[in-house]
Amino acid sequence: MAKVSFSKLGLKKKAEIKKVKLTDDIEVDVLQYLPVNDKLNLIAAVLNRSADQNHFPNPVKVEVFGNLEIIKAYSNLSFTEKQLEDPAKLFDLLEEHGILNSIIAAIPQEEYEFLINGIDATIKAFYDYQNSIYGILDTVGQDYSNLELDATNIQQAIADPNNLSLVKDILTKLG
Repeated sequence: MAKVSFSKLGLKKKAEIKKVKLTDDIEVDVLQYLPVNDKLNLIAAVLNRSADQNHFPNPVKVEVFGNLEIIKAYSNLSFTEKQLEDPAKLFDLLEEHGILNSIIAAIPQEEYEFLINGIDATIKAFYDYQNSIYGILDTVGQDYSNLELDATNIQQAIADPNNLSLVKDILTKLG
């Protein structure tokens, strides 16, 4: 079987866009394909922003940040820094006025599903790893190295003659 050179295919990057009318006089462009590197960055942004205080993925945050990142990546709709400071409020406005659904509907189904599946699979894999023995040992190792650094700082602080006299005074007063 003879090999065919990839360069003979003459493939060029497509930059297809679809116009979406948001209001009577405002139209946005929606990409029909997002390059893989941009998808990876989008997924990482959602992963980083979707954890709650217990370091587990909050499904509502995944939905909010996932959709906001999709809007930012696929459309030319821009937001100010001030608007981005309150993602929940921004999401609510986009949702209430149908803008979110209009833009997402303009993204090809297989493109959107690939992205959503990528977000879900990455979050699941990340938290599965964190809760595995390897992830736990990794965390313990990091905590131990931080503890060692703290112990060194404490030792240096106690070795300081000024601090040592303070510690002696406190111990004397405590009895």
